[in-house]
Amino acid sequence: MSETNRMPAGELAPAALMDRMLGVAEQLSDVIDRETAFLQACQPLKIGELHEQKIRLANEYAMDVRAVTLRKDLIDQAPAEKVAKLKAAMTKLDALLKVNEVALGGAKSVSERLLKSVANAVSEKKAPTLGYGRNAAITRPAAGVPTAIAHDSCV
Repeated sequence: MSETNRMPAGELAPAALMDRMLGVAEQLSDVIDRETAFLQACQPLKIGELHEQKIRLANEYAMDVRAVTLRKDLIDQAPAEKVAKLKAAMTKLDALLKVNEVALGGAKSVSERLLKSVANAVSEKKAPTLGYGRNAAITRPAAGVPTAIAHDSCV
């Protein structure tokens, strides 16, 4: 469903809104679960395949949750069984997001440590030997040997 064809939450019947929110929550749960599986299988590059779908679903979910937060009557008028299903789906999504957060944090930590190790190895290999050389003369670093590698911890 594209955003241009998406009806505002306030224009839907309460039961239809609950159905839509349930569908989006279930789809988003599936995407989050697949992303976590990729991370746990040490395939972090595959999460890029899910990015667009994840962003779209998260935006749709957030818009509907905001509409219900602003207008409680939208959910109060919905059938109780639909509200119960939605609450269960939201609880499941919340649990999946917590597991996903841990997996993403682990992947970030591994990436940062790997990059730091590579930077240290390059720096050690290219670093000039400082100290005393022949006849107790101080050795000079080789001119024109770049050794710096930038590391952004926000990545």
